Order: sequence, then C-alpha cells, then structure tokens
Amino acid sequence: MQPKQSHPISAGLIALVLLLTVGHPYLLQAQSAGRISGYLRDADTGEPLKYANVVLQGTERGAASNVHGFYVIIGIPPGMYRLKVMMMGYTSGEQDVALNPGGDLRVDMELSVEVMAGETVIITADRIRFEEMVETSRINLTMREIKSAPAFVEADLFRTLQMMPGVQSTSDFSSALVVRGGSPDENLILLDGIEVYNPYHLGGIFSTFNADALSNAEFIPGGFPSQYGNRNSSVLEITSREGNSKGARLFKDRRIGEYWNLSQLQGEISLLSSKFLAEGPIRNGSWMFAWRRTYYDRLIDLYYLFRDDEPLGGYYFRDLHGKMIYNLSPTDRLVFATYNGRDFARLGVEAEGDALEVDLNWGNTTNSVQWRHVPNSRFISWLSVANTRYDWDFFAGVTQTDSSVGTVGTSIEQSVGLNDWTLKEQLEWFVNTEHTATAGFEIKTLGMHLRQSIGDLTIFSREQNPYILALYAQDRWKPYPRFSLQAGLRLTSFELHPELYLEPRLGFKYFLTDDLALKGSWGIFNQFLFTSSSDDQFLSIVDFWLPVPRENHAQSAQHFILGLEQWIGERFFTSLVAYYKPYSTLLDVNPHGDPSIEEDDFIEGTGTAWGIEFLAKKSLGRLTGWLGYTYARLEKRVDFNSDETIDPDAGEVYYPKYDRPHTLNAVLNYQLGKKSSLGLTVSLSSGQPYTPVWGKVYSQSSFGSYTHPYDNLITLPGRKNSARLPTYFRSDISWSRDIRLFRLAGKFKFQVINFTNHFNVLLYTWDHSESPSGVTAVSMFPILPTFGVEFKL
Repeated sequence: MQPKQSHPISAGLIALVLLLTVGHPYLLQAQSAGRISGYLRDADTGEPLKYANVVLQGTERGAASNVHGFYVIIGIPPGMYRLKVMMMGYTSGEQDVALNPGGDLRVDMELSVEVMAGETVIITADRIRFEEMVETSRINLTMREIKSAPAFVEADLFRTLQMMPGVQSTSDFSSALVVRGGSPDENLILLDGIEVYNPYHLGGIFSTFNADALSNAEFIPGGFPSQYGNRNSSVLEITSREGNSKGARLFKDRRIGEYWNLSQLQGEISLLSSKFLAEGPIRNGSWMFAWRRTYYDRLIDLYYLFRDDEPLGGYYFRDLHGKMIYNLSPTDRLVFATYNGRDFARLGVEAEGDALEVDLNWGNTTNSVQWRHVPNSRFISWLSVANTRYDWDFFAGVTQTDSSVGTVGTSIEQSVGLNDWTLKEQLEWFVNTEHTATAGFEIKTLGMHLRQSIGDLTIFSREQNPYILALYAQDRWKPYPRFSLQAGLRLTSFELHPELYLEPRLGFKYFLTDDLALKGSWGIFNQFLFTSSSDDQFLSIVDFWLPVPRENHAQSAQHFILGLEQWIGERFFTSLVAYYKPYSTLLDVNPHGDPSIEEDDFIEGTGTAWGIEFLAKKSLGRLTGWLGYTYARLEKRVDFNSDETIDPDAGEVYYPKYDRPHTLNAVLNYQLGKKSSLGLTVSLSSGQPYTPVWGKVYSQSSFGSYTHPYDNLITLPGRKNSARLPTYFRSDISWSRDIRLFRLAGKFKFQVINFTNHFNVLLYTWDHSESPSGVTAVSMFPILPTFGVEFKL
C-alpha cells in the first residue's frame, strides 16, 4: 500500500502543535525575562567553537555552545551585563551587553588561539560536555586526538574508535566497529547528517573518511536519543570542516577575491596514498575540498615495467569530499555537502589462448543540502534533503580457445545497489531554563536491487523500493540544578510491516558532587535494514544491504545502561559503565534455506549482550591519552534446524565471533618538545570464538570418480564457536616532528605497526591430504614500518 504524501508532514505538524500546547504555560512566564544567543567562531579560520563555556559574569547564568558553535542563555532579568566566553586553548572573550525587558540579543564572538605556558595547546571541551550531556558514554574525538594516535599507515577515525571501551574490531584487516556486541551494520554512520552505508575501503582495512577533512566526531555507543533510529547499537555523527573563511591569500586585491578565494592548502604523502585539502572563503560563506588516492596500482605497474612484463592486475581507491556554506542572512544558512569514495580492482590472466578478466568497482556517493534557520533565540530549525548511493559491480569474463570450435567465452556479472533519498526536519525549542524540546520527522525512500547473470541469461534479479517514515519528539528537563531528565519517543512506519513501531527513550543525569555524576538510560531500538553476512564469515569485501523481509520482525533490542563519570582536577576524567542489551529479534542466514523459496532466506533468533566498561582519560599536559578496559559477553540463540527447540549441543546457543570477554586498550601521546611527539597504542584482548575441527570424514563429491566416489575428505566440525583463538596482542609506536620543507611548514611521521611482531592468529586452515591432518595458522599484521610527510601552505 502506497503512503499518502501528506502523512509525515501532517504528523509533524500535529507533533509541533502538541509540543506548543504542552509548552504554552512557559510562554506565560514573566515577560521581562530576556535572552542572549549567538555563534562562537575561531578568529583565524572561522570554524565554529564547539562546547565553549559562555557566562554572564556576576550571575549564575550561562550556557555551552553546541557542535555548530551556537549558544543561548535564557531567563535573564533586564540590565547591564558582561558576557564572557571561555574555551581551553583560546583567549577569553568579553563583551558588555545591555538587555531590555523581554529583549532578545544576538551576540556573536570570535576567539583567538592562545599558547598556554607549560601546556600543550588542547582545544577541547570535555568538561563542558560532562556538565551538559545526558547520554552515557558519549565520546567526542577531535581530529588532533585521531591524528596523534598511531594508525595503520595514516590517521583513521574508525581505528581510533576501536581503541575505546565497548568498541572492538573483528581483526587487523577490518576497521569496522563492533559496539557492545552488535554487528557492524547496527551502527548508524552519519557524515554531515547523511547516512553512509558502507564506510570502508578494501574490505574494511581502511575507513572511507579522510581525517584531514573532518572537524569533529560524536560517538554514542548506546542509549542514543530519539532523533536517531533504524539502528540497534550506536551512532557516529561526523562533521566535516566548514572551510577557512578568514585567511584569503590568492586574490587579495582582485575583484574575484570578493566572491572566491583560497585560504589554505595542505597535503600528505605516505606509503599508502597522496591527499590534499584546499579551503577558503566565498562571498558570504566558505568552501572546503579534499581529495585522496592510493597508488598500489601505480606501484604494481612500475614493478612490471622494470620486469618488462604486463601487470596481472591492480587496485586503488579514491575519495572526494566537498562542502560549501552560504549565509543567506544572519538567521539563514545553506550548507551543500558532497562525498564520493570508490574502490577499483582488476585482474587479467592469459595462458595458451585462454584468458580470465575480472573487474570490480564499488563505493558511496552522497549529496545533500541543508537549510538552517534561526529566527530568534527560541528556535533552531534544520531542514535537509539528502541522497546517498551505494553500489557494487562485479564482472568476470572467461575466454577459451579450442582447435575444433575456435574461441568461445562467457561472463559472470553481479550488480548490487542502494539508492536512499531522505527528507529530514528537526526543530529545537529552548523553552526556558528548565526545558529544551526537540521534534522532527524523517522520510526515507529506498531503491534496492540485486542482479546476477551468466552471459545473456539472468539467473537472479530482485528489486525493492520500501520507505521508512519516522516522527520523534523529546524534552530535556532540568527541574533541579543537579538533576536532568531526557525523555523522548520515536514512531516509525516501515512499508513492509503493517505495525507502527514505538520506541520510547529515557535518560537521566544526577550530580552526586560537582565532579561526580550518575547517569542512566533505557530505550527500545528497531532496525529495518541489515546486511546478509554470515556469522562464520571472517572477511567481507562488500556489504549487501537488505530490508527486513515481510515475513520477519524488525531486528529489535533494548538498552539498559548505568554509569558513573568523574573529573579529578582539570586533567583526568574517569567513567565506569555497565550495560545490558537483550535482543528480542536477530536475523541470521538460514543454513537450511531452499533457494526456490524466497521466504526462508533468513531465520530469527534472540541474543543478549552485557558488560562493564572503564575509561581513564588525561587531556592536558605533555602526556595525554586514555586507558580503557571492557568486560563484555554476547550470546545468541537461534533455532537453526527449525524444530522449535533451542539445543545448546546442536550449536543453537553459542558465542558469536564478536564475543571477546576481556579487552584492554591504551592510547598515549607524549610531547617530547615543541616540535616532536611520541605515540604509543597497546591492545590486549581475548581471542575470538571459532568452530573447532573434531576430525575428517570421507564424502562423495561431484569431482569424484565412478569407481571411487568417496575419495574426498572433508572437515568434521565441532560445536559452533566452542573454541577460542589465542590471546590477541598488538602494540604500535609512532614518532612525528615538525619540519620545514621547501619553505613550507610540514610534519614528518614515522610509525611501526605491531613493533613487537607478535603472531596474532586470524584463522586456521586444514590439510586433510596429510595423515594426521596438517593445520596452519594464518596471521594478521606482521611488523610493518611506515612513514609519511604532511605539508601546509
């Protein structure tokens, strides 16, 4: 049944009317109270200052700026005040203001970077987030923290997040995030508000995001608020740089400089890739463009050139990332954002007239436009239209030459695609000093296809075009200075299911002391899209996204989270969090499915994840970093043989591959001097579960002969995931130094991955042709030294 086009907007208006009705008594408060709001920016670049502290001196009134640099102070009696803005790493800003009865002042300010004596310049606001945010375990990562940690060849946001408590990786070869036992497809990845479905390159070894183009990353590993949906585990919201709107350098005295200019150009060359970033002002705005490309294919071509031979194949990936901001007026802003990341792989082999050709390319393309409207200090509105596409194309052609029939050939092709159009509106209402209300809607239409063919014969073709409609509302209530309560509700309609999904969310924060807070959250979370990877799959090049079928329930989980967060002085932050996450529905590939029956491709199960997480973080001084420990368990229950009973002995109760009871991570950075620093990461964890081999057995195969049909030996598996790989250990070290290169400011970086050369087992392979059977352990990363050079113009 097709939806009525007016339904989501009408629902949004109804919610807005209810919100205004509920909030009406607050509008009848004393009319003399006024408000002050505005935007805070970096004086040198024009970038927003996130989570800066804004106070009215001589009063107890103040606020913190959000991720866009916006702040609002509510309920101010009329009078003369001095407004002060403070942020670590910046000079304080002050301004005298006069507020009339019921006045609504707009005060924008810019702060300059300040080098603090005896301290490293740390532009952070962890303390402000601690005081303002209700969500438990919310993590903010600045680009400085990401780039200072040792990484595989170059800085990687996902690799840094894998070092946080509650987040794990499947192997060295994957940057995918496993959050509190949830599979990687349970994470909502947003780039400038746009959903990215496959944020990885080379099967997950690298994430798709160029760290130089990013400004901020907010990560919520559970209990996320009602504006986020369609995922069961976590939210990662990434904000790209707005572009330097201040330092126009290219056309200083020309008319074109009034409309477009260049402020900064920077780049990096490493063993993996080359990349550059350019940014500058435009008339009433700014722009940013970033580019990255690997050159594995060029190195392979060069190798075969020296051998005077034709290369067999090659691989590379590239990223393009752009953003443009145009300020229509002091209250209206348009933001255009685009991203394109693709992988290309090819293989060509010829021998005695026969040939094999393989071509693969896959990737993401996103485009969006957002209108931000701030009519006054009471309301902020964000309206956006976004399109994100993910596709995978595979071609394999085989050509054979026979003396009797000549040359014959055939091909195998596969095409997978997902085209997502999303319309979103979010309205934030600063009701008064106690209440901040948020409401909005989301309309998502999906075009999904999977096609497979051999030659001119189509063997499989499926197209689906479901839609998802969502409406949400939330109120953050602060009845007492030490207590905050955040309650929300999300309503979702999924075209393939008749029911309306209700997802209540609740969170609280109570300050036991000024530096110690108790936090908790609960919520119901549903997911309507998932990937079809099997739990036994250890490495995946590409993810095949599918809608939850009509005959299955949406994947669903509840989050129960309780935690303590404490500041020790101004340098140390610690947290202790316990969570319990029961899954009422999980989908798994049906091992006994009939290919001719579409309705039995997947089978439903249940699961339970629980654990304890500890984090200690130091943000100031020459030594910075964090130490994290996680105890986590994950158990799944699936009736694989469909006999309506769950039999543990049949492997229907098991620990999935994401279950790692113990994980200890340390990320440290030490400033050796003004120009050089040393980085160290250490990771120690329990081994992954795997299905052991109990023996081997003869089996009939299509490759056997008539006289000896049981020549082939196959593995006799034990109980599912009843054994574990050896303990995992890896330590990386890095060293960087500021340099001058051809009169350009730059940085030289050298790092060693797995510098202890510890042998970490990826999997075991068995050779049954030997007696007894031989077993070989395949390792993850060996010791890998890398280096790179950054430059800035």
